[in-house]
Amino acid sequence: MDSKRVAAFIAMKRREMGLTQAQVAEKLGVSYQAVSKWERGTVPNVEIVVELAKLLRVSVDTLLAGGESWFSYEKAGIDLASLDAFKGDAASFCEPDSPRMVSVPGYAPLLLDIHFPELQEPVLIMSANTIGSKCKMAAKYGYTEVVGRDIVNDLITHTCSAGGHPLALTDNLISGNADQGLLRSLIKGVSEACRENKCALLGGSTCIQPQTMRLGEYTLSATMVGVVEKRKIVDGSAIKEGDRILVVASNGLHTSHYTQMRVLLERRPQIEKEKIEGETFIQHLMRPHPSYYKALKPLLGRPELHGMPVVTIGGLANSRQLYRIMPDGLTAELDLRKLHPLPFFRFLKNVSGYDEKEMLNYHNCGVGLCLIVDKGSAEEIAKEIQRKYYEKTKDAAY
Repeated sequence: MDSKRVAAFIAMKRREMGLTQAQVAEKLGVSYQAVSKWERGTVPNVEIVVELAKLLRVSVDTLLAGGESWFSYEKAGIDLASLDAFKGDAASFCEPDSPRMVSVPGYAPLLLDIHFPELQEPVLIMSANTIGSKCKMAAKYGYTEVVGRDIVNDLITHTCSAGGHPLALTDNLISGNADQGLLRSLIKGVSEACRENKCALLGGSTCIQPQTMRLGEYTLSATMVGVVEKRKIVDGSAIKEGDRILVVASNGLHTSHYTQMRVLLERRPQIEKEKIEGETFIQHLMRPHPSYYKALKPLLGRPELHGMPVVTIGGLANSRQLYRIMPDGLTAELDLRKLHPLPFFRFLKNVSGYDEKEMLNYHNCGVGLCLIVDKGSAEEIAKEIQRKYYEKTKDAAY
């Protein structure tokens, strides 16, 4: 860095704006002597340089280069000042006071306390996911906050499916530009969903890539850490002949099959505003993934709970997790007569041209999660799920 060039640039921009050194000092809350030193070759500290760049109406990149450069972050379309400002804002959504958070000032990696005196053999559960196609649709239709909730609730569901409880989450956001309103909305959705599910949002990373993504586009990834007592891991090994499969309702597609939906909307854009029980097709598509944790929490650790496959990749009849969890020699049998698919799925079947077999193979058809339980406890567990999860939806477990 050429400190003399930076000093000359600061002095030049100040004069262009008709400001005295004293006025700059007052606006930034520093001494007159500090401003004088900047213009004699002392580079401002990191906290001040962002505010100084804003005051002089230049980017941080330009300020530290001592003027415009053909080779800079600014020329690449990255506004460091806006990005730095967002990072400060994003930090307010995190939980530095979480008992699991080990705070080391100035230390980049996030540290998590994994001391569990109440558990004999704690096992950590790692879950990761990326939302891409639904992000594109959220950006187009204005549902940015929804995908923040989506990724948290999806990861919590997968953590619970192993019998565990969520502990903490980190996120990774990649966007084509540092639109603070958009980025803040995403992190707000993540933060609120974490808080509702007693999961600490430790922090994450934000990457602006204007050369690889369009302005306004973004993808969201996250990694969750959960914990389970080793002897209470739910992995399907306890499943036996005669067990019952209870299904917990979905409220739509959740986070899967949005690439298909984008293709469908490209070919039939007129369905965007078609109504299904008072809501448009887009409103149904953009419903946030529900959280099952409140309903599942009282059941976790119970020996009668033998498996919890999530219906995500594939459809109800082609659920990879459902068939992977089955012990050798056993298979799952679902009584479709007891299911009540949402009107959304009937609408989707009609506009897509899928037959019933294709719908069952490609979509969850109203089933978000399966509980494989001991036959003798099935009725009681079904009532527990109804009481905890369905008290507002008026649906039922089957």
